[in-house]
Amino acid sequence: MQAVASTFSGAAVRVAQPSGRTTRRSVVVRAEGSELAKVERVAKAGGLYKNFTSGQALSYLDGSLPGDFGFDPLGLSDPEGAGGFITPEWLAYSEVIHGRWAMLGAAGFLAPEILASAGVIPATPEEAVWFRSGVIPPAGQYGKYWVDPYTLFWIEAILMNFAELKRWQDFKNPGSQAKQYFLGLEAVLGGSGNPAYPGGQFFNMFNLGKTPEAMKKLQTNEIRNGRLAMIACLGMAAQATMTTEGPFKNLLDHLADPVSNNLLGNLSTILKH
Repeated sequence: MQAVASTFSGAAVRVAQPSGRTTRRSVVVRAEGSELAKVERVAKAGGLYKNFTSGQALSYLDGSLPGDFGFDPLGLSDPEGAGGFITPEWLAYSEVIHGRWAMLGAAGFLAPEILASAGVIPATPEEAVWFRSGVIPPAGQYGKYWVDPYTLFWIEAILMNFAELKRWQDFKNPGSQAKQYFLGLEAVLGGSGNPAYPGGQFFNMFNLGKTPEAMKKLQTNEIRNGRLAMIACLGMAAQATMTTEGPFKNLLDHLADPVSNNLLGNLSTILKH
């Protein structure tokens, strides 16, 4: 683009002005392709990810993991500082597992209380509150269970220990469960080689994610919902501590009087005591 300007001698000269397109191209040319892709990935995520990432974090968080937006302000997944059994691989795996437990937990916190309030299950809302149901007496109540609380506790502990040991073995040696006898189910427990996503007849019964792109999207959605569920479980536990009520009752109270029944109101009540 050029413009015409007059000189003191009266002669007209053409002055060249830089083109906006040329300037943008020069910036792209000077940037390395891989680094630019990393920055664009974090910038697209925006918010917390954009403000708390760093060049060091982006050097090992390359976007290959589902839900990876370069966010690691404490450097927990930095391979240079890894040691012992808490490795970057273990942290990535355990986040997926904890997210799945949290999603089940968040549903378990809410569902019994809602169903009891609607009269769908034979329990009062007070009995169905998550922190009273299934707790060893005197904190909880077991009058409607099929066995005494201590027997039930040890049955749950043994079964969960067995399942968790099998999961740990599969993490340490992927595919090993296909070689250990288990009621003829060895073939479906063989896994996919990635312990966090075993797939197969049991763990992907609807055959979702038929392409790598579709599977990556589903895995990203799962980890995002899992992170949200972990925060939700923490929030519901904090509310229970402050209000001694269940999350559904807390929600109804907040909707009825949002000015008084909120976080600040709960904190002020605790401080008064």
